[in-house]
Amino acid sequence: MNPERETLFQEYLANQGTVVKPYYWQTLTKSCAKCPYHIQTGEEARVPYMEFHKAFGFPYGLMSPKNKHLIFYELRSFSGTLVQKGHATNCIKYNIHPESMLFEMGGYLDAVTHDYDSIRYIILYSNYSPCNEAEHCCISKIYNFLLKYPDIALCIYFSQLYHTEDDFPMSIWNCEALRSLASLWPHVTLNPLCGGVWHSLLYNFVSGMPEGTLYHPILPARALADQENSHKINNITGMKSYLMKASPQATYENLKPQQNLQQYYFANTPSQPPSQMMNGRLPPLMSHSHLVPFTNKFLPFGGQHLYPKPKNIVRHLKMPKELFNDTNHSQGRPVQVVEITERLLSSKTTDTKGQKKKKKKKTTP
Repeated sequence: MNPERETLFQEYLANQGTVVKPYYWQTLTKSCAKCPYHIQTGEEARVPYMEFHKAFGFPYGLMSPKNKHLIFYELRSFSGTLVQKGHATNCIKYNIHPESMLFEMGGYLDAVTHDYDSIRYIILYSNYSPCNEAEHCCISKIYNFLLKYPDIALCIYFSQLYHTEDDFPMSIWNCEALRSLASLWPHVTLNPLCGGVWHSLLYNFVSGMPEGTLYHPILPARALADQENSHKINNITGMKSYLMKASPQATYENLKPQQNLQQYYFANTPSQPPSQMMNGRLPPLMSHSHLVPFTNKFLPFGGQHLYPKPKNIVRHLKMPKELFNDTNHSQGRPVQVVEITERLLSSKTTDTKGQKKKKKKKTTP
């Protein structure tokens, strides 16, 4: 292998999507339950309802998940057609945030965006707002990614702010970076998760939900937390949340039915018979066909690409034994592996007409 190049990540075709090994040096470890497959795509990106509840604080309001960062993402074309969906988790062992894995130069989204030039929108649904602390520099990496791909617009939804409290030592860095990112509006938007976006997130990324979850309005405690998030991000960035105005909460004639609904929701658990869970449920708030954020409101940058694109995508057909032994992603199905093994590290290397053509990576949506 050319010493000026390095391995980036491996992507394995699983039952209903792919599992991605973001870094060549990561292996299975007891220190981090998600290692090394922190990125998963397609239907593999779904998480159990309880995991979603603990990370996002849904449906009862804010929680403080320790060492748990979870991001769901959608890649869409200019028309809004879904190109790929997936999720990314943080690495506890190496202290890496999911934004860093997704947006760093030569990373996963860099490669996918190179292969699918139809991508115009990236939508993130995160349990935390991105940070810019020295160990992570997540917002800086997002910013650099957007400079490299000026035709892409980014929309970020979050369930709570990360380290922006006055008593947190590095809050000033995070707040300043959020202001800088928000200043790129309308190419970048920062909004709290609220209203119908919660239902969209549940429908597209969560499995094992209690029956009737998509039919209930957002509980008052969660709606209040979303409203507070909106005020806080507005105070930090100086910009009003479009989504809180454009997509108001579904309301009823007075607060009493909402209070009764919240008591009902707490009283009924997934262990109860489905008939009890469905009794007295409210009619659906929206059809599933409408559970898509307003991507047409956010325009991509103009201009040309400023950076070289990832190169040399190589295919393999063997699955590592660790994935056979420790997961069930590949049972009963042939496995295809896409490994991005090389990236230019020096400007000395140039392309010539005699070089072999690059092979395109196929990422399963």
